[in-house]
Amino acid sequence: MATTVLIVDDHELIRSGLRNGLQSTGDIDVVGEAASGAEAIAVATRVRPNVIILDIQLPDISGLELIPKIQKELPDAAFLMLTMYPESAYLFRALDAGASAFLGKESSVLEIASAIRAIAVNPRSFTSPFLSHSLKERDHQILTQQERRILSLLVEGCTIKEISELLFIAQATTKTHINHTYAKMKVKNRAQAVASALRLGLVAP
Repeated sequence: MATTVLIVDDHELIRSGLRNGLQSTGDIDVVGEAASGAEAIAVATRVRPNVIILDIQLPDISGLELIPKIQKELPDAAFLMLTMYPESAYLFRALDAGASAFLGKESSVLEIASAIRAIAVNPRSFTSPFLSHSLKERDHQILTQQERRILSLLVEGCTIKEISELLFIAQATTKTHINHTYAKMKVKNRAQAVASALRLGLVAP
């Protein structure tokens, strides 16, 4: 069964090139196109695609702001950001907005098609050729070495007592490190921290 795709970009040449390239794969079916956010919502609601390719810059709204609007109607859809702005700041904004993939517009049709297939199967994943470099930048900026050690032990399932014994620190100190880690990662509990750490590749599964 073909993966259905909606292309949202205000440049007709880009939409046309993507459509022709993806249609040639044989297992990806472009079922709609849109040149603006408003049009994208209307078309997405009508054709209900598996994957939506979004540009960041649209005439009436940012593609990042558009994701949650479409998700209200299509909670199971995957979003692929295709952009000329591969900076880390945009990548993490895309991740926070709910995107499943983040690629540059210089990507080949084969690379885009591969990402589409991956996120169609798992819309809650996140893939990007820029992810590793961006994570290293952000990881070193926000988490200390001790916090990264503790995060790894949390992923392994260690209790606060076990972490304290392994690292030779007081349980109160461990709790403080954990609270700081949660705050930096913008999560509320262990489950969210573990899920985020594994999803972002901050620690090995």
